[in-house]
Amino acid sequence: MDTLVVYYSIFGNNKGIATNIAQVNNYDIVEFNPGTIFRVFQFFVRKKRLAKKARKIDIKNYNNLIICGPIWAGKPAPAIIKLLENIGLQNKKIRCIFTYTQDYSETESQVTDLITKNGGIPNEIVFWNIKNESDH
Repeated sequence: MDTLVVYYSIFGNNKGIATNIAQVNNYDIVEFNPGTIFRVFQFFVRKKRLAKKARKIDIKNYNNLIICGPIWAGKPAPAIIKLLENIGLQNKKIRCIFTYTQDYSETESQVTDLITKNGGIPNEIVFWNIKNESDH
């Protein structure tokens, strides 16, 4: 298998997208779960760290990564930022799919910079508006 789908999802939107991509293309899939919603809140108030779990995802056998995650307050969720900083992207082609409800501001340039800084090759960044998903 050449492609791994990694997702971070609290409410299930990104899990659904990642699962669909993995199933349709027969890719491997893994959840990046730094903990419960309470742990994510603790991260925001600087009481906990999220970085260690990112290093536990084994990507050495994959040349391509698809990373699915949410945009919070116009930026990638902190868990996605930590994942991109710590997973070891050297020479991996990275495609990101971000869900948002209102704004994704400078996410594309921030994520492209993070991927490049950490040795990865930005392939594509896609934004998916989920604001009206319940209407469909």
